[in-house]
Amino acid sequence: MPAAATTTTTHLPPNLSPDSVDTLTELTTILTRLRASQSAASATIPPTAAGAVTGTTPLPSSSLHTGTFSVKELPAATDNLKHKLQRARAAVRTLPDMARTVEQQERDIAELEARRREQLAMLARIKAVGLEQSKGDREDGERMIE
Repeated sequence: MPAAATTTTTHLPPNLSPDSVDTLTELTTILTRLRASQSAASATIPPTAAGAVTGTTPLPSSSLHTGTFSVKELPAATDNLKHKLQRARAAVRTLPDMARTVEQQERDIAELEARRREQLAMLARIKAVGLEQSKGDREDGERMIE
């Protein structure tokens, strides 16, 4: 029998949760808002001739609060996402066994798969013995208690 792999329960660090690594939701929101602002801008701004004066420069808007923003506001909008990724990376580094090599992990996986095969074989033998016992009980007229 191969040496049993050491199994330990790994608990997530308190600063690492599914919400702390969920970047897709936030990224989708940012891209949706950017796409909406780009669509709105292209629909409301008439094309102008090159070099034509288009009027006054618009005042800074509170577009981050209205659901849309411009490309210039993109870095500020993605700051939270960037910081979330940095915190998640740092938290993952604190997990145990992060320094293990791929070879070590593959060896552990092979050991666990061997253990699983042994357990499945044992379960099959137990099932066979149970079925044999069940047949013997029925022939004697007794019923096996379930």
